Amino acid sequence: MRNTWIRRISAIRKDGVESAINLTCGLNCIIGASNTGKTRIAKTVEFACGGKELPFTDKTAYEIAQVTFVTNGGEVSLSRSIHVQNTIHVKSSNPMIVPGSYSVSSRAGKSINTVLLALLGVESTRRIATNETYHTVAFTWNAIRHLMIVPEDQIGRARPSILFPKSTSLATLTQSLSSLLVLVQDEKIDNSIQTESASERHARRKAVEQFIHQQLDDIEPRIRHLEEMRHIATNEGKTIHTYLEDLHKKALHVEQQRQTLLNRDAHTISHISQLNQQYEHLEVLIRQRKVLISQYESDAARLDLQLQAMKHARTHAYPATCQFCHSPIHMSVPTEQDILIVSTEIEHIHRIQADVETDLAILVDKADEVQQELHLEKQQHRQNMHSLKSDIQPTAQHMQQDIEQIAHAEQLHAEYAELIALHARFNKALDDAGQATQNDEKYKPRECFQSDFWYSMNNTIRSILQQCHFQGADTADFSRSSFDVEIAGYSKADEQGKGYCAFLNSVVMLAFHDYLNEQSKHTPGWLLIDTPLHGFDEGIRPLEDSSMKVGLFSYLAKQAVSQQIIIIENTNHMAGIPLDDNINIVEFSKDKHNGRYGYLDGIYDVSDES
Repeated sequence: MRNTWIRRISAIRKDGVESAINLTCGLNCIIGASNTGKTRIAKTVEFACGGKELPFTDKTAYEIAQVTFVTNGGEVSLSRSIHVQNTIHVKSSNPMIVPGSYSVSSRAGKSINTVLLALLGVESTRRIATNETYHTVAFTWNAIRHLMIVPEDQIGRARPSILFPKSTSLATLTQSLSSLLVLVQDEKIDNSIQTESASERHARRKAVEQFIHQQLDDIEPRIRHLEEMRHIATNEGKTIHTYLEDLHKKALHVEQQRQTLLNRDAHTISHISQLNQQYEHLEVLIRQRKVLISQYESDAARLDLQLQAMKHARTHAYPATCQFCHSPIHMSVPTEQDILIVSTEIEHIHRIQADVETDLAILVDKADEVQQELHLEKQQHRQNMHSLKSDIQPTAQHMQQDIEQIAHAEQLHAEYAELIALHARFNKALDDAGQATQNDEKYKPRECFQSDFWYSMNNTIRSILQQCHFQGADTADFSRSSFDVEIAGYSKADEQGKGYCAFLNSVVMLAFHDYLNEQSKHTPGWLLIDTPLHGFDEGIRPLEDSSMKVGLFSYLAKQAVSQQIIIIENTNHMAGIPLDDNINIVEFSKDKHNGRYGYLDGIYDVSDES
């Protein structure tokens, strides 16, 4: 898939408001003063494509980073929230890319890595070598992301080469070069030629020997036990086979004992369950009787109080007039018949209460009997389990072990002899393999690059430097050892300052993309460089046509005919650089009343917030 470019970079707020940068397929210059959010633009692209660094903070209220790519087959849009960082949502009108939710992890079943590699036309199953013995790992977007997005904090570095990830070391250099080979010439690693290092051969030999010795150590005790069984059988006047038959009979008898005990215990458990139910029922009846007795006691006490009041009323007359309102009181005095009725009711309640208390005592005695029986049954169950675990099961297991060990007697002898022979064969095979693999060809990725790559990188770097009026352009070379530009044989780290490092890194990246545009099946189609003039000051140049930065932007416009280039720069760096009408210019004014203040709508520098 070719001719991919970024049409739109967006930041979306919680309320749905979008701050967007619209781009063209040629040269795009995003220009602004410090603290206008320029660096957030590169971070938005990187984050939307699976990067770790957040492009926004909670303070900004922006939460979704979105990038829209234009491809030959249609548009592809990637959206990712800073609050749900594990998922990237993909919208696609390209039939080669399935829309949906993808995981950031390259190990997930549906990984965003497959989408990003598809934009490059690389299959997701591609693998790259990690060392000289052709050990491989999966080829991922993260391995080459730095070749499309060059952030401000990396453009000015002296080491390693800008074509390598910033974390590249001697240990990971082979993997970095192997990743470049995929883009440069569609290099594919044949897993069948994977070789073995000396340390790996030594480790494998040691592991095999350890395995064999472990097997021998495991077998020897079993063989000794077999000999003991044979000795016991001989003392009893039996062969090993008749001894084995006796063991089978004893084991069968023990199994019958176990089954009998389990059946008896099953009956015990069933009886325990019945007793539990009976005891619970008795507890309910006892609680009911106690409640009933309490109610009878309350009723008797209430009626007794009423009886005492009636007797008092017969001996003490009621007042005829209310002492408060002086109204007449009309109350009849209780008769002897009234008093007799209440007394009779009290006696009736006491008789019923006595019957209930008798019933309660019977229930309590019955509950005690059930509880004692339940205790005995539980004790019997524990004894059954103890007998099963401490006597019957250990005896059965011991007999079964003896049976199994004797049954494998001949096999053990044969296995022991075979392991001894196997040990010798493995040692011989390892010796032969060690001798044969000493001459295996090692993987040297630098030697895999075709000659036209070195030739093109040299010529293109010199050509760009010449067009930029760089003094010493004719002495520039692309080093095979450092994979970086050298001037008169000296590296950037030896001779160049921060500003010139940024300038030369931009040149190397442009030369690399120029080669991809001309030769590669997997050219990205776009390049974003944040501040290529970072820290660059060429001094006073009286003639515009001799300015290095003017020459650089003139060359950028030429290369942008073949691909999209996105440049992010500070306003003061762009002074004196003419930009023609074919360049898409996005300018941040850092003025709340004039033009577009910055990248994020409503976000201002601290000094401008008042």
